[in-house]
Amino acid sequence: MYDMYLDVALPDDDRRQRLFEGDFFQYAALPSVQNLCQFARSLAIEAFGDRDPEFAQFTMPVSDYVPIIGALKRKFTNHPESRRLVQAILSELGCDLAETYFDVPRLRVITAGGYLTSGMGYAYQLHRDIWYSSPEAQINWWLPVYDVVPERTLRFFPDYYTVPVANSSADFDYGDWTIVGREQAATMITADTRQHPLPIELIDRSRDLLLVGPQATLFNFSAVHLHESVPNTTDRTRFSIDLRTVHRGDLIQGRRAPNVDGRARGTTLGDFLRGTDFAPLPTDFIAEILAKR
Repeated sequence: MYDMYLDVALPDDDRRQRLFEGDFFQYAALPSVQNLCQFARSLAIEAFGDRDPEFAQFTMPVSDYVPIIGALKRKFTNHPESRRLVQAILSELGCDLAETYFDVPRLRVITAGGYLTSGMGYAYQLHRDIWYSSPEAQINWWLPVYDVVPERTLRFFPDYYTVPVANSSADFDYGDWTIVGREQAATMITADTRQHPLPIELIDRSRDLLLVGPQATLFNFSAVHLHESVPNTTDRTRFSIDLRTVHRGDLIQGRRAPNVDGRARGTTLGDFLRGTDFAPLPTDFIAEILAKR
């Protein structure tokens, strides 16, 4: 098993190393994280008008709901304030902004009771992020916008961190996903037909880890961990934020988590922005890193 560090202050280099070894970190009540959650809530409240975002799904047809959350997710991800608030989180946690690159934050909306399970409301099934072409040096940050409970959160299977799982990631191409998959999301309401990489063998579910805590709790883990969205069986919608980072030095030195079964084509490295000025990783640098694999 792996350790969970609760509000432990470590230098970022040490924290990343422990994350690459499979450990987890959890932070409560960080002001910068509270600010990002409050911003996401303000956008959600604006989007749904007189409806409470956590309960809006129960008062409207899904055909009306999808355009609202589609516009909300795009606005949050692309808003300049979202980037500034992410910058503040990384700074508060001691990351070197000149060396730390982040993917734009993404708002996830997981409705209750099977109301919407496709497209804009897709609840990610069992996977590792590297099956979606993420680099092994990627660090994931996850935070609930509202409180999360065991029936409305993420589930991990840490015992599989270094154990291969037969999967379909060899069929996944990130280039195709960016051109086709993301565009299709807004049109999928009753079924999600995109090429998601999935396990093709049964796994032992007897030992799992659930992330539970109040809104704005920040969870930190490696992109290699096997995890899934818990099917939401509660009485409200789950709103959460995904954030991903890579450290330029890790990419150069080859510091990363183990890849025991990822075979996806392409890379997400072109999506990452420098913490200081939001400049992307240079394409020639990315090509050099990929050539070392």
